[in-house]
Amino acid sequence: MTDKLNYEAPELELVGSFEEVTLGNSTGDDLDKDFVAGTSFNDLTFS
Repeated sequence: MTDKLNYEAPELELVGSFEEVTLGNSTGDDLDKDFVAGTSFNDLTFS
């Protein structure tokens, strides 16, 4: 016999407005993926 687990609904923790949390106000320090040498700055994605 298997024991059933009780369902627990997920909770949402508000940490700020969407606009505040996702604003890209800087170029970041770490690249999100590897780029070949000579890639245009505008094609780079930063975190």
